[in-house]
Amino acid sequence: MLDNDQDWAAALNGEKVDLVIESIGAATFNRSLGVLKKGGTVVSFGASAGDEIALDLRSFFYNQWNLHGSTLGSVEEFHEMLDLFRKHKIKPIVDRSYDLEQTGEALSYLKQSAQFGKVAIKINS
Repeated sequence: MLDNDQDWAAALNGEKVDLVIESIGAATFNRSLGVLKKGGTVVSFGASAGDEIALDLRSFFYNQWNLHGSTLGSVEEFHEMLDLFRKHKIKPIVDRSYDLEQTGEALSYLKQSAQFGKVAIKINS
């Protein structure tokens, strides 16, 4: 798992990857392609940082990359995913957390498309 502030190529020791799970969108999509092996696959399921990208189409087809879009699955698949997260101790990246009263500030931050990971709203019961 890579951090948005990292030099991704350095973090991967110059290696390329077969698969990128891309959940951010415009802010990271092309960086994701930059670490993808020839013939590799990007699975995109989120666009919290914007849903329009500039794509170098020639580079895309020369590298024979695959792109798969995905949406939420069934309730059963959701529970399987949660089990997988628990089993492998996978934790989501939370960029920032805001109190409920700061929701406007959180939305302003999202509009900047600068986040890497989730922006959470804390609701106290």
